[in-house]
Amino acid sequence: MFKFIVRGAMLIAASFALGTHGAAAEEPKAAAEVAPVQPMTVYDTALAAGWDNWSWAKAELSVELSGSPRRPIKVEAGPWQALYLHHAPFDTSGLKKISLLIQGSVPDREVRLFMLTDGKPNGEGKVVKISNTGWTQVVVPLATLGAEDKVVDGIWVQNASATDLPKFYVTDIRLD
Repeated sequence: MFKFIVRGAMLIAASFALGTHGAAAEEPKAAAEVAPVQPMTVYDTALAAGWDNWSWAKAELSVELSGSPRRPIKVEAGPWQALYLHHAPFDTSGLKKISLLIQGSVPDREVRLFMLTDGKPNGEGKVVKISNTGWTQVVVPLATLGAEDKVVDGIWVQNASATDLPKFYVTDIRLD
């Protein structure tokens, strides 16, 4: 009996050493492997499925503006506060840009646009000028935001100053 136990143990050890430890064995998959996504809407008149408002600025979604079919996000941001839209991690492979519409309530202000990985900004972001003369179309390459071909999990539109930023509106956020 001892002979059979030793022989079995040797066969098991040999199979692991030679990499033949079962017909169903597979190569291990990368832990961070995430399927690439198709172009996606983040926000139009409401947050798209999978997106959540994690803002630390005051952010009111689906605001009604008189005479407008748009239902933007109204943001009131103190110093360094941001509109923060969060999503479970996803791969941006195949996506090239982020676009959005933004409008301020006073002229000549700035915000900074960031894409996030693990809840932290990638790079220095992109300064976006806003005014109160109508909607401004913003299109920024993901490479500029350090987010091209990368796993990301959020977007910030941040007050980039140490003073309060009068209310501004954001809508039609899309990744293409």
